[in-house]
Amino acid sequence: MKISEWGEDRLIRRITRRIRTDPSVVRGVGDDCAVLTGRLSAGFGAGAGRFLLFASDMLVEGVHFRRAARPEQIGWKALAVNVSDVAAMGGLPRYAVVSIGLPRETRGSFVEGVYRGLRRCAARFGVNLVGGDTVRSPKIVVDVAILGEVERGRVVYRKGARPGDVLLVTGRLGGAVRSGRHLTFTPRVREARALAGRGRVHAMMDLSDGLWVDLGRLCRESRVGAVLELGRIPRRPGCSLKQALTDGEDFELLLAVPAREAARLIRWARGRLACGLTRIGRVVKRNSGGPVTCVDAKGRQVVWREGGFRHF
Repeated sequence: MKISEWGEDRLIRRITRRIRTDPSVVRGVGDDCAVLTGRLSAGFGAGAGRFLLFASDMLVEGVHFRRAARPEQIGWKALAVNVSDVAAMGGLPRYAVVSIGLPRETRGSFVEGVYRGLRRCAARFGVNLVGGDTVRSPKIVVDVAILGEVERGRVVYRKGARPGDVLLVTGRLGGAVRSGRHLTFTPRVREARALAGRGRVHAMMDLSDGLWVDLGRLCRESRVGAVLELGRIPRRPGCSLKQALTDGEDFELLLAVPAREAARLIRWARGRLACGLTRIGRVVKRNSGGPVTCVDAKGRQVVWREGGFRHF
């Protein structure tokens, strides 16, 4: 079969199903970051009471950005998507390596602009750029690997959602690519740290491929279902419900928290989190009808079959 027939999620399952890891890996494939003890040998490892976070994301010309985009924005996004993955685990980004593939005819000023954007993002979030690679490529490719850290008691996975939890989302959704916000977004590091530190967050992830797709992934990892309240979805001005659910590239946070914590967190967020925090649904037991059920403002079930962004 062609990978276009498998789809992205099945492709990942196929190529990772025989991977084996040693006890230093707390959490491997399936989350925003790998979670590592860092103890590869005696005398080496993460600080006391901390895990290492390790992630990688790649930007490809024509898929994640167009050549006409400002090079500084491409550089910003290349690092910011990785910073967002660390934020989604409740952690802090620390070190990154950057590999870049370039056609021969690429102007030097363009490359310098990409690295200005990388440096600007690194300075904003306290990331050290410590190496990488440069190669010839038929298209521009920027691949970043990032190392972060998180307190062991604060790390949050996708897999922890439980029936009865409330689903929350930061910010507003939709229209990121159309508006150009997908190149300039701010990773929710501060917000994730604050939310994970103030209440029990059972599960969390960042929204890169659209709420509909990513909520389904959170449900599958947690082995639960979800009821999504369509009337509550916070939308960007001028965006339709379909755009808010499926556009992708928002890089907001999706959280599952105990019901008794949800109202308290929403109250606390008012006036403290400029992006806002909104209740959008609840977690339920897994069922055979698909991971996510949609309801309208009156609680009536709505059939929704629209997808989000998928590479394959």
